[in-house]
Parts: sequence; C-alpha cells; structure tokens
Amino acid sequence: MNSKKLKKLIKCSGHAENKSAFTIPLTSPIEKMTSFDFSKDDRARIEMITQSLKDKIRIVSFKSAILHNKHLFRGRVVLNLNCGVGLFALFAAKAGAARVFAVDNSNVLYYTKLIVQNNGYNDIIEVMKGKITEIELPVDEVDIIVCDWMGQALLYQSTCVDVLYARDKWLKKSGGLIFPDKARLFVAAIEDERHKNENIEWWQHVYGFKMNCLREVAIREPRHHNVKVEQLLSKQYPIHMLNLNKATCEDLYIRSKYKLHMQRSGRMDGIVLFFHVYFTKSHTRLAFSTDPWSPLTKWLQTVFFLDQSLSVNVNSLYYGGIELYSPGSSHNLENIIVNLEMLKGEPSHAEFEAAMSWHMISSRIPRCVVFKATDCSNSEADGSQGVNRFQKHKNKIIK
Repeated sequence: MNSKKLKKLIKCSGHAENKSAFTIPLTSPIEKMTSFDFSKDDRARIEMITQSLKDKIRIVSFKSAILHNKHLFRGRVVLNLNCGVGLFALFAAKAGAARVFAVDNSNVLYYTKLIVQNNGYNDIIEVMKGKITEIELPVDEVDIIVCDWMGQALLYQSTCVDVLYARDKWLKKSGGLIFPDKARLFVAAIEDERHKNENIEWWQHVYGFKMNCLREVAIREPRHHNVKVEQLLSKQYPIHMLNLNKATCEDLYIRSKYKLHMQRSGRMDGIVLFFHVYFTKSHTRLAFSTDPWSPLTKWLQTVFFLDQSLSVNVNSLYYGGIELYSPGSSHNLENIIVNLEMLKGEPSHAEFEAAMSWHMISSRIPRCVVFKATDCSNSEADGSQGVNRFQKHKNKIIK
C-alpha cells in the first residue's frame, strides 16, 4: 500500500485529524433500528421474514384460498391486516381486487412498499402503517378481510381482536368475508419424558445443587415444539370453535369439558394443544392444521407439562375441564392463563388425578423454525397436500 492510500485510510478511520468521520449513511428506517428497537419489533428482522415466508403450508393455504376464489375477490375492496411484507395483499391484487389496504404496525412495511412497487401493484395496494384501532381507512367499508390471526394454542399472541375490531368498523354487514374465518382448538395427552427431563426435572439437581424454586417456575411455562405422532397417548378432543364471523371478545374466554381416551399405555407427561384453520367461504373445502400428523408450521404445537406424570393404561378415560383466558378486561392475548382439572374413572366414582395452572406470558416460542427448503417460484400451489392430510386425519376428531 503506498503512502497516499495509507494516509487516506487513516484519515477516514478518524486516527488523524477530527475534521471528518467515516460513516455509513443510514437510508431506511430499519437500518436506523437498534437492538432494543428490534426486541420490540422482531418482525422487521430479515430472519423472521424469511421464516414466515418459508412456512409453505400456511402460505399455500392462503394462496389457494385467494387465487382459487377469484370470483370473490374480483373488483372488491380488501383489507389485509398485519400484512408483513404484503404477500397476501399481492395475492389479492393478483386475484383481481380493485383496492387492497395492507396494514401493519411494524417497520417491515418499509420492505412492503418496495415489494409492492417492484411488482407493479402500487396503483392497487395502499400500504398503511399503524395500529388498526388508531388508523382510518379512506373508505367506509371493505368487502373482505384477510389476516393471519392465529396464535400459539390458537389464542396466545393472536391478533383476532384486531380482526373483530376491523370487522365491526369496516366489513360490509351483508356479504362481507373473512379469510380464514374459523378455527377449532384440540387437546390430547402426550408422553414426552425427554423434554420434561431437559426443561423441568433438570432443576432438581444442577451441578450438585437443588434449584427446585426454579422448577416451580419452569413447570408453569408451556413449551412450543414439534410433537411426534408416536408421542400421542390419546385421541384428540375438540374444546373450542372460534368463528370470527360472529365472535365477540367474550368468546376469547375458552372454558370447556374434555375427554381423553387412551389409545395405548404409557406415561402421561402433559397435554398438547393444536388447532385446525378453516376458510369456509371458499367455494371448495379448504383448511389446514397444526396437529402432529400434519407438516410443520410456524405455530408448532404447545405442550403443557404436568407436575407429576401419570401412568395410563390403554382404553382408560381421563376427563375434566380446561380454560384459557386473558386475566383482566383488556383481552391482552400476550398474557394467557391456562387452567386444567383432570379426573379418572366413572363419574359416580371419579378419582382426582391432577390440577394445573400455566401462564403464557414470557416468550418461549422458538425464533427459528426450520422448514424444508422448497422452490415454489414456478408452481401454482393449490394446497392439495395440506387439505389431503387434513381429510386423512379428520376421522380422529371427536365430534
């Protein structure tokens, strides 16, 4: 390196005169975000965007629901809530929507605007930043609401409250559609000794010391992971159907009886919650599931460990009550209490087996779900794989 280049490098690095400092210009709101900003808005992170778009079952289901129902979208006004990078808004525009409002409160909208512009849809799609409860749409009503509103165990971190607000304020009273509009929550018993030992029992002996006080904390926090079919002990049992066409915020308080028929003997370490999602306004049956029989989605399954595992026999019956709700009156779905009571035997001679209370508040959701790499760039996804799997296992649903 010659002396002129060296002097120039030293000058730029600030080790010479302080007349000027070498800085990289920040050209977008996301580049200006700090680590603290990202902790509050992790949906603007490129890895979270990538993970969301690689969830093929979810994406294909929405794509099929929109593009296979062009007659419903053609010439309509569509509201895409919590739109992310705007993929569902692009599907709606491609299906022939007259206007699409893509709304989100995340800085991810910086990318959304570029994507909409680069694909030539800025005369149809209007990107709007803000909370749905605080913005005003430039129209009196919309024909269709599209939103990926489901959360872990259906309710946790769900945005269905936003959908209910938008439905009551803007959706047409007659003929207005919500995509998807229904979801059913299920419970099943599972055997998961490995994860229970790793996450719960581990605290009883940590490097030779007892830390049971932390076990009491860990046992109350649900885990989100991929449950294998062979871990299931019982049939799945439906505990709640959420219908956003008619639901109110009061319907987000789930209280239900359940019955778990054991299909094999084993050790019940906990219960697992998962859900099925339905696009009932589609002209053909369309649904997808987050159950253990179906391909992996970003929601995984939600596991709730029992304090004391139970030995169960094939054909035995466990039953009781379960409730999920947000404490207080704010319907804050970032804070969910789950209570369970479990009995065994004939109702006239019922034996009390377990009572548990879990708290879904601190994020235990894996921030990196690995999906199989798939190239869908040139394929016209029809959702048949997800629908076929759903049909195949629907006989396991107890009506």
